[in-house]
Amino acid sequence: MIPRRSQLHVWNPRDLTLAGEEIGRTAEDTRTRADDVQRAVADLGRNDDWRGQAQAAAEQRANSERTEIRRLADDLEDLSNALVGGADRLGHARDYVATVIDKAATDGFTVSDDWQIVSPPTTMSEAEAAEHADLMEYWRSQLSGALTELDTADRDMATAIRDALGAVAASAPASAGLSGHEGTGLGEQVARAGSDIPQDVRDRVAREIAAARLTPEQVRTLADGGKVTDLPQGTIDFLQQFYTAAGKDGFLALSEQYSENGRTEAASALSNGLAVVSNYNVGSAGGDVGGRSHIPESLRGLFEGPVTSTGNLTKGAHDAPQPSVVVNNGDDLARFTKAFGLADPGVQQGSELSESLLSRAGEIASATNDKGLLIGDSFDHNTLGRDSVDTLLQDMVGVGGRDHVAVHNILSGEGMPADYNRDDVILPLLQRDWVDGGEQKVAGMFDWIADDARPSDPSDPGELFRSRQAGESAFGLAQILAAKDAELLDIPGMKGKAIGEVNPEITQALGATLAPYIGNMVGVPESFTGTNAFTGHTGHEYLRLEDAPRIFSVIDSNADSASYFNAQALGMSAQLEQAWAVDGQTPQDPHYQYGTWAGNIQGVVDKGLDLEFADRLGDETAQNAAGFESKGVAYDTIRTVIGKGVEFIPV
Repeated sequence: MIPRRSQLHVWNPRDLTLAGEEIGRTAEDTRTRADDVQRAVADLGRNDDWRGQAQAAAEQRANSERTEIRRLADDLEDLSNALVGGADRLGHARDYVATVIDKAATDGFTVSDDWQIVSPPTTMSEAEAAEHADLMEYWRSQLSGALTELDTADRDMATAIRDALGAVAASAPASAGLSGHEGTGLGEQVARAGSDIPQDVRDRVAREIAAARLTPEQVRTLADGGKVTDLPQGTIDFLQQFYTAAGKDGFLALSEQYSENGRTEAASALSNGLAVVSNYNVGSAGGDVGGRSHIPESLRGLFEGPVTSTGNLTKGAHDAPQPSVVVNNGDDLARFTKAFGLADPGVQQGSELSESLLSRAGEIASATNDKGLLIGDSFDHNTLGRDSVDTLLQDMVGVGGRDHVAVHNILSGEGMPADYNRDDVILPLLQRDWVDGGEQKVAGMFDWIADDARPSDPSDPGELFRSRQAGESAFGLAQILAAKDAELLDIPGMKGKAIGEVNPEITQALGATLAPYIGNMVGVPESFTGTNAFTGHTGHEYLRLEDAPRIFSVIDSNADSASYFNAQALGMSAQLEQAWAVDGQTPQDPHYQYGTWAGNIQGVVDKGLDLEFADRLGDETAQNAAGFESKGVAYDTIRTVIGKGVEFIPV
């Protein structure tokens, strides 16, 4: 704003400078106090009189509060800089205007209150009049430039102060209590803003979502198989109403804007909150729990309805369009997977969104595994081509697969809809001819099972839960291999190739995953194997002995996986034979079952190799270079692996 000339002398930028300097001192004092509090809490943890989970939680809270308060201090410092820097520029601009006025006066010109150049009337020649007019135009130009700089300095300072004040307001300490009404209001602001959410709204959402986060103890409760039932009702209401009001588009836009501005912590917290409202193991003391019903309908729609539709794709500029397959909602699925992937895996455990990601990934894989299909649409650039579909599937499996509870439910069927069929999800993922990186993501779905198979401390409820979760998951996986061995040894559309050749890393992961349960497959009790719950989730389902060779045959389709898996099997057999020989035999209790189990394992190993070789010989097009050349080579290799030493199941 340009003031009238009579007002210019009352502008005193020095007052703004003094105010800015005082705010700067407040910022530094705030930062120091935050550091002092954090340091005091940390020092308490270094003393022997306070240790454990409570101290760790207190220190984490102090660290979090320090981060928030330092952010407020940084915003106060920005306000200080806006005032001091703006005042300095404004003072120079004001002084320059005054200088122009003074110099114009030496040439006989005055400046009116509305900034017009005025010349007193005088008599002069035509030449003098022309020279006078040029001089008057010169000073008019000089004054205009000076006033423009004054106006620009004033406007820039106002903008900087307004932005800094908004940041300070957004960084103020979180409210003492959250509410559903507040969640609705914030969510609606996010939804209305679209792709350009104001910074103050982004900051406020980040602050409130952070206030609603789970504590480390609550995250540990989820990992141990427990339920979190002590969230304040206001927190539950806030989260549920916020995500409902923001919807799919608001959630995606906000997450992307956080990431684009380098605020990965805020983007992570945003996804953590969504994981909480979609988790049926998290709720309030009043019984209001998360789950599918609290996922915004627009987000649920990404995983519902037909998987694909028909499009038109042209291979070349002059080619006629050909019918193609379009993955419905592919672009939004990719955006959502990227956003949800920023969640803390510990908070994600048990989210129904994880199950949705894995289920939909299996459906998309089933619909697109045929490499002869055209994928995409030349007339809709938001659709995904084949390469993008491959990337999408890898990301969906990677993000959903790190949720062990979700993987367990997908494999065991526990808690899944009545019409759920795990074969429709898992089998296409095992059969797909993955591009680089895909196999690792599928293998990663299972890599925790062997680690959790045997609890190091069976008296620890958390370890026992994870062991049971692993056992039920492994059982479901074993059932799939036993029932679908033919479709894995001769993958449809792959010219007779087996999984061991198409996906060697996945096959090796299957072997490593099921190795702890080899004894269970032939009836060895858990007291000997150290495993738990290698049964269906009802506890009444068991593998038949004749199913075991089919499982072995699938793993035998890759020489590396077969070497490890069969070495584990024969190692278990040897331990059983040893137990039969030395474990307190008496005429009354000769422990014949140890010998029976040992013999059964040896028979299963042999039969599994026979089945794999028979399948290969029966298929004229199969040239499995990944498998053993012969049964003799197989046994030689297995013996070599045993001779080099492998870690067998402890007795």
